[in-house]
Amino acid sequence: MVNKMTKIPEHWDLEVDLVSVGSSMGGFTGAILAHDLGMSTVLVEKSGFLGGGTALSGGVLWVPYNHHMLEEGLDDSKEEALTHIRRIGLGRHDEEQAKTYLDFGPEVIRYLEEHTAFRVTMENSCDYYAELPGGKARGRQLVPDSDRVIPVLEEAENNYPMLSKVRPDPVPFFFGARDFWADGRGLIGPLALACLQRGINILLDTRARQLLVRDGRVIGLRAERDGRDFFIRVRRGVLLATGGYEGNNEMNRRFMNCTGLASLTPYSNEGDGHIMGMEVGAAVALMDHSIYQPTIHSEGEEIDGRPFNRPISYGYPGNIIVNRHGQRCCNESFYPDIGRAFFAYEKVTAELTNPPLYWIADRPCTSKLGISAMARFTKSPDWLKKADSLPELAGKLGLPAEALVETVGRFNRFCVEGNDPDFHRGEGRYQRLWGKKIYPDKEPNPTLGPVETPPFYGAVLYVGSVGNLGGLVVNGNAGVIDVQGEVIPGLYGTSNTTALLSHGFAYTSGACQAKSMIFGYIAARHAAGQK
Repeated sequence: MVNKMTKIPEHWDLEVDLVSVGSSMGGFTGAILAHDLGMSTVLVEKSGFLGGGTALSGGVLWVPYNHHMLEEGLDDSKEEALTHIRRIGLGRHDEEQAKTYLDFGPEVIRYLEEHTAFRVTMENSCDYYAELPGGKARGRQLVPDSDRVIPVLEEAENNYPMLSKVRPDPVPFFFGARDFWADGRGLIGPLALACLQRGINILLDTRARQLLVRDGRVIGLRAERDGRDFFIRVRRGVLLATGGYEGNNEMNRRFMNCTGLASLTPYSNEGDGHIMGMEVGAAVALMDHSIYQPTIHSEGEEIDGRPFNRPISYGYPGNIIVNRHGQRCCNESFYPDIGRAFFAYEKVTAELTNPPLYWIADRPCTSKLGISAMARFTKSPDWLKKADSLPELAGKLGLPAEALVETVGRFNRFCVEGNDPDFHRGEGRYQRLWGKKIYPDKEPNPTLGPVETPPFYGAVLYVGSVGNLGGLVVNGNAGVIDVQGEVIPGLYGTSNTTALLSHGFAYTSGACQAKSMIFGYIAARHAAGQK
């Protein structure tokens, strides 16, 4: 193993059994269970906020055969879930991790519900690939039980002011303001509260910089706090739970298939855990894997001193996505396919096939989704182009007018016929369920509807990420392994700091946050000596 810092400090600022690095689902869960198992713990967080990307997410967990679905009489099993993972993972999953994820998932949900204010309920959603072997139409996706979580957290804020540090969402969503404790905050909030109730030390604005190693074992952490080094000695281990690296432009250029990934997670997700792990010889995997999303840019908007990337609604009646040639290039109702379109590559011409991509919509769609209203309160509304005709819109966007008119006409015919033979939009159960959230009464395909009513609108789309999914490789005990396949003693990993080897080169809603939580739990168990 390699470590740039071989000198161990003479003085330690803090000494604990386990340090959780990062306030992710896994960082919190690891700290909570470690405390409950009798270990002293501290949680260090780089930013001034808690919750990382989870706080900004929809707050979904993917946990097969959880007790909520079984109590409602829904059938599921480890074997079915494992069959599904094997089918969708392109052979890049790890069997040990997948089995461990499935073995412990239901146990972690029960434990947190029994020992903290954490409460979840089933979401009316399904696996992304519900039609494939082992897929399920309902029950595996869990979301915060708002009726039970929100009152508890609102009351707790009076006694625990640090709860206000759970990261607020900077994006005004299109369907009205969300409750502060809804969605991802509804997952993170109860775990932050559990730490505060237990007296677990939470150090904000404390950036982990380096793992300290003696005789091949991780024995401590060098962090930065108040402008100086802050040394933490650990007796049992360091749990890296710092999230992904989508805020690190250099790492994105090295590992992703693009040169300008727009982060939709906090910019503090810069791969700190990845870097520290690689410095001590950790193996990495799936570094080209990410949850891609289309984004829009309004000139002059910033957050944390860097460009503010906004999401946009897509895949609903009245809008399509086209490439620079004015042609559709993806299934707009299934965002993983939009990600594919961003990176389709023409080997003959040595260039990407589609970018830039463009969002095209008509007046009813733009109005219903709130896009036209959003343009009025962004710093610069010029990102949204408006025209009375499609040729005029094409001119404003720099698209070939004849191609755009032909593309829209072809799509509109598909809408009348009720199916999309080009890209199969809305054919999957997940895609239709997503469409029904906005158009509950539209049958048979709630994602299809013509682009026909002027004025027409268009915007340039940029490739964004709500989480890079590659990272350090861990074993079934959440122990980080090195490039030789050996465990690095004293080092654990979870969150998007570790590769999503429980699923391989696939994703379904809630897999990352559940993986983070599950392996944070497992890390604490192992550090406490439990098998």
